[in-house]
Amino acid sequence: MASVLRSPPPSRSISVPARSVPDPGAAVWGVPRRGTPRSIVATTPTLCNVTEFCSTVSWWALNGEEKTLPTRGREEGPVSQPRSGPTVALRCFGADLRRRREAAGMTLQGVAETIKKDRATPARWENAETVPNPRMVAVLLDLYSTPAAERTEVLRALEEAKKPGWWHPWREVAEVGVIDLESAATGIRSYAPGVLPDLLQTTEYAEALMSLRNPYEDPAVRRLRLELLEARKAHTIEGGPGGVANNENRAGLWVLLEQATLRRRVGGPGVMARQLDYLEAHIADVGSSVAIQVIPPGVPHPLAISLCGHLEILRFKEFGMGERLIQIGLHPAMTLITDDSDAVENYRMAMDVTSGYAPPRFTPLPLTSKDFG
Repeated sequence: MASVLRSPPPSRSISVPARSVPDPGAAVWGVPRRGTPRSIVATTPTLCNVTEFCSTVSWWALNGEEKTLPTRGREEGPVSQPRSGPTVALRCFGADLRRRREAAGMTLQGVAETIKKDRATPARWENAETVPNPRMVAVLLDLYSTPAAERTEVLRALEEAKKPGWWHPWREVAEVGVIDLESAATGIRSYAPGVLPDLLQTTEYAEALMSLRNPYEDPAVRRLRLELLEARKAHTIEGGPGGVANNENRAGLWVLLEQATLRRRVGGPGVMARQLDYLEAHIADVGSSVAIQVIPPGVPHPLAISLCGHLEILRFKEFGMGERLIQIGLHPAMTLITDDSDAVENYRMAMDVTSGYAPPRFTPLPLTSKDFG
């Protein structure tokens, strides 16, 4: 698995069609506060605001047009940030600039007039859409009366923010907003009512699912997607350089599955048998970073009643990075990300309640590979 991370795909140029397709508990995730949940409705197609859309080609394809995406290998050196999408480091840097501006009592318009730029320029910096150069950051720090002791740390954070995401070699097929948040999370809670979540899929299962979703997809694009999936698993749950595997709470990825998800044949009996063996290996491993609970059929739990579909809640250690709720759509362009605290807590409460209807962690799966012959 590690070899995937050390050997990124070679340089190429491909065409991607725009239509392609911890254990639960308050002690770990916090006690939800009461409040009326707000409706999760996206009004602006932006990756860096409170409500965010994520698309496989969101940084490249506009208005449904097909784009030919240039590919660059790591050997080509530094690349501009938008080619990888916004990273958590860039989001945190932008949020820090916003906090400093607001503490100085300045508006975006006031900053823009002082540095002789249009208002959109500092807004893009704060929204993690572009990266300012060090000279301009120094100007902003002077403008915000930043103490000398803090300037070095801010400039160090700028260097981190300039780095492309680890997924850069697969950027043509990456849902950049989801992958970066997933990679930086210290905890991921997932509810999967239809098919298994990406991070628990074997390569065979994932390939069969891709064939169902888009049977006419270019084989080269599909290979890239499978390579990226293996890299995501290695990075996030299998002890890579980051992700929930390095969380002090070993059950960094907690998944609630409907029993019907395990019975749904994806790829045929052999594929499903090996997929169940893969899940059972995680369940049997007390040191695994993955916790799996299977909800019995017929249980009228809150998540089923809400017809919410596939959900994930992500937690981060970075200051200023609130939890994110991800609603995964059939098409990447319909995946919705929000940091609305009421929405996040409402669904966290629903997950807590639902987990009580399922057997605890380490309970064997209700069916085994033998059930698929």
